[in-house]
Amino acid sequence: MTVFLLENPMRDYAWGSRTHIPKLLGRSPDGRPWAELWMGAHPSAPSRLPDGTSLQDAITADPATLLGPRVQASFGERLPFLMKLLAASEPLSLQVHPTSERARIRFAEQDAAGIPMDAPERSYPDASHKPELIYALTRFEGMAGFRDPAKTAVILRGLGLRWLDEVADRIEATPTPFQTLRTVVTEMLGTSGELLRHRLRELRAAASTAELRSHSSFAGRRVGTADDPSLVERESVRVYAATAQLVDQYPGDAGVLVTLLLNHVVLAAGEAMFIDAGVIHAYTSGFGVEIMAASDNVLRAGLTPKHVDIPELLEVTNFTPIPPPLWAPTHDLGDDEAEASIFSPPVEEFELVLLGVDGEAIGLRSTPQVLLCLDGHVEVTSSTGSVDLSAGASVFVGGSEDRVTVSGCGRVAVGRTP
Repeated sequence: MTVFLLENPMRDYAWGSRTHIPKLLGRSPDGRPWAELWMGAHPSAPSRLPDGTSLQDAITADPATLLGPRVQASFGERLPFLMKLLAASEPLSLQVHPTSERARIRFAEQDAAGIPMDAPERSYPDASHKPELIYALTRFEGMAGFRDPAKTAVILRGLGLRWLDEVADRIEATPTPFQTLRTVVTEMLGTSGELLRHRLRELRAAASTAELRSHSSFAGRRVGTADDPSLVERESVRVYAATAQLVDQYPGDAGVLVTLLLNHVVLAAGEAMFIDAGVIHAYTSGFGVEIMAASDNVLRAGLTPKHVDIPELLEVTNFTPIPPPLWAPTHDLGDDEAEASIFSPPVEEFELVLLGVDGEAIGLRSTPQVLLCLDGHVEVTSSTGSVDLSAGASVFVGGSEDRVTVSGCGRVAVGRTP
């Protein structure tokens, strides 16, 4: 067999939603924060096959069949991607992921230093990078990458605080914003004690006032008309509202200050964003399908009770301002996949395909892949058998299959190697 129904582990992190994942799986909420459902072979929480074997053990036993020769040659005896359902009702940690080269170097250094793999202070549990893409199933919000300095200056000045006006002057006036942003972020994350508590109290009051003032100025200004609020004005409202919430949740956390400098991204259902190495980010709310390189390398700056590694984060972070990192799909997939949207960022490990199945069978390429049914009822068929899927169910398909088809009626998310 090369097509296996998966039993997937659920992670109940404190920031998780109590409703999104249970609803998709057709289960009753049980009060737990169902944050992530993992689909893949990551050693810390692998999916399991119907006989109880972990997917990673099955791959190790027969990599040629389950990965196929191309993927095995490139990545060894491991599935190079991990797919998740991610449901956030509170912000995730403010974090950055390293490049492959830095991950290999730091992993080896921490191994040589004898730091246990499960030690809280170990920032590099593996030697891989961790690029990731999130596809929104509902409205999804987050912060990602440093905003254009001119726009940030407007938003900071709207808070009416002298110390933020000084930051605005610095980042707006410099010809090399990445150097100034690095200095400003270093200073922000180094703020502590009574100064930090005082600034966060000031910021909480200023953000609430600025949000109310902005809402009042929007009264009567309709979207799509000549007096439509500008994009900067709309983002400023989101920033002020998020800032007040973050101070309430993390009243002694300097990471809150850094979020003032970041793009606040809102995805509608069906939209996606891609987070590459070095892009500082924090998801704040929503439900989506996430796919990433199979890695646990996370460098945190704040908004978390977990270990933070600010010196390493400052070395890894890309401080060059970027637009919101939205990622558009392509649709040129050939006749068999004409109803699909493919999200294919510039990485070797993964791409995400969204299939709309409506009666006719859709053929899939030969590659190791995970198929997750999002709604409806579909059948996944290969030369070695078939599996029926309803909403929330998933299968792994080995890379040696010559042809796999999906039929029925519903939506399917496919995580696979390109």
